[in-house]
Amino acid sequence: MEQENLLHLIIIDKSMDDADLLVSALRDAGHDIRSVFVRDESEFHSALEDQNPDLILCDVNMGAPDLEQVQQAVIQSKQDIPIIATASALSSKQQLKAIQAGALDLVCKKNSEHFQFVIDREIKNLAARRKLATYDASHNKVEKKLQSLVDSSRNAIAYINEGMHIYANPIYLEMFGFPGPEEIESTPVMDIISPDNHSKLKNYLRRYSNGEQGTMELEIQALRPEGITFDATIEFSPASIEGEPCTQLLIRDQSISKELEKKVKYLSKQDLLTGLYSRQYFLKILNIAVLDARDNKNTYSILYIVPDRFSNVKATVGIAGADLVIGDIASIIRDNHEGSDIAARFGDCSFTVMTKMSDIAIVTALADKIRASIEDHISEIAGTSISVTCSIGITMFDETANEAQEVISNADLACELAQKDGGNRVHVHNPIADKLATQEREKESIALIRGSLVNNRYTLVYQPIASLHGDKVEKYEVLVRMLGKEDNEILPDQFIPIAEETGLIVDIDRWIIAKAMKTLAERRNSGSNTVFFIKLSGISIADNDLLPWIIKQLKKNRLEGNSVVFELSESAVVNQLKKAQAFLKGLTELHCGFGLEHFGVGTNSVQLLKHLPANYLKIDGSFMHKLASNRENQEIIRSITNMAISRHMTTIAEFVEDASSLAILWQCGINFIQGYFLQEPDKIMNYDFSGEEQIEA
Repeated sequence: MEQENLLHLIIIDKSMDDADLLVSALRDAGHDIRSVFVRDESEFHSALEDQNPDLILCDVNMGAPDLEQVQQAVIQSKQDIPIIATASALSSKQQLKAIQAGALDLVCKKNSEHFQFVIDREIKNLAARRKLATYDASHNKVEKKLQSLVDSSRNAIAYINEGMHIYANPIYLEMFGFPGPEEIESTPVMDIISPDNHSKLKNYLRRYSNGEQGTMELEIQALRPEGITFDATIEFSPASIEGEPCTQLLIRDQSISKELEKKVKYLSKQDLLTGLYSRQYFLKILNIAVLDARDNKNTYSILYIVPDRFSNVKATVGIAGADLVIGDIASIIRDNHEGSDIAARFGDCSFTVMTKMSDIAIVTALADKIRASIEDHISEIAGTSISVTCSIGITMFDETANEAQEVISNADLACELAQKDGGNRVHVHNPIADKLATQEREKESIALIRGSLVNNRYTLVYQPIASLHGDKVEKYEVLVRMLGKEDNEILPDQFIPIAEETGLIVDIDRWIIAKAMKTLAERRNSGSNTVFFIKLSGISIADNDLLPWIIKQLKKNRLEGNSVVFELSESAVVNQLKKAQAFLKGLTELHCGFGLEHFGVGTNSVQLLKHLPANYLKIDGSFMHKLASNRENQEIIRSITNMAISRHMTTIAEFVEDASSLAILWQCGINFIQGYFLQEPDKIMNYDFSGEEQIEA
């Protein structure tokens, strides 16, 4: 049934008037009828083949086809079609004969109330059967998927019934030496348990089968085929196979688990890329040092090390190449500090060293030694020579230190001032002087931002957003750069935070929109089907005049709304949801697109979509790093993609690094990708979107 109350009928009758009588009765009952009237066997078979009927009404006095022939034809068609017999008058003998021939009931054509009741009953029954068939198909599909997951699981999983194995996955078979699933069928579960533990397992299974509550895990000694026992944990859970209830066993080799626990504990201290300590471990040790300084009046020093203009390195050799440079810097730091010092990779491209040296001259000499060694080093990346400098901030703390975060903030500030003085230098934190210097630097930055707006000292660059599924529409994200005194490009992270703090970001956003729409109009007028993705700050959407101004810009440039997508970061909208909703409502009326970027890092990302149904979800770039080897990130991306599909939203993966990541993203169902793997941001839009079939492959 395509819609409620719509019935598709095949009416087999000698009388057209009788057929019309039946149709009229059903229409009086509120049904919308689509009927085919047939008078012989040939017409019936044609109608059954061509139509998709919900019901067949057949007069009991038809010669051909009779009820038995109709029933046989329905069976052969493998369709679930109720057959209702009709007659001008009823008798109990006739009713029994009709039901024996395959009809579900016999109704009198003249008794409209009984006829309507029978039809309503059978339609409800048919709907219930169809719904059940849908559930069965869905259930079977889920069972097959679960079976696939069980077979591919790294855990040893088996199913038992009344103490006997009925199925086991490959890992389980390998663990206990069975050549294949057939060999383990009907094998007692006791065969894989040490004889000393048989009574323990029997008692547990007895309590489990009686439905006793309590632990669902049992620690036991398992038995390998060569007679070797090992410590194992068995996790029990109810399950079913082909509709039959059973129990699932998941067995973990505890000897492996204990070894893994040691490795995890070690790796939690270490940054895998550099071999230095991790940020978390460094902060833990720093907290201990702060307490030691207070209690024992000891003095410590912190070096905060950041490569200068590292974004240029990424732009030159990509993220993977930049990781190799990070590794080289880490090696230099490791070679140039004392063994008792704690050196860590503190951020993506920042490092920290904590030392117990209390003589500032010695600490400064150490920092300068590290700085000079980094400056002298040349990294060879795929035939490209890369040299970098670094800025180092130093802070010292003693019993007067308040907390670890303050210590790190002081070292970070000192490093920032070293960078602002041109980089490739060491700066020692001075509380009073550094505060004044910071205030002066901010004044200069604000003046530069304002002057750039007045003198049109910004420029736009564009990065392609390419489809993984053959969409040929040209999509570019619009990015901004500020021009320095010597026309050097200043990246957004160096001026956007200050612009947001001062409110100047509103003017910058409008400059970007106006410039981008003018460029977009020129491109579309030249025949390119181009769509621009334009970032907005959270502050801008609080401006009530922004939407009317956007309307004027669209009209001025004669642009269709669907040629522009406005992007807001998830963090920007979460604290001003009502303003974001109003902004989205306005964009929808203009037919503009709306995207949420950096999606997935918030605490309630999915919940946010209930209030803010975006057209595009740009998954945060942190999930893309080393994606091929990061199972957790793969699952997060797959989960976000499945959720987006269910909500009819389009997904974009940003910061795509390599071809291996691309293959995984395609398997996850990601719609579009963006990143240096495709192309770095450029003033010229020359990406070949016609080659996207190659991406899909």
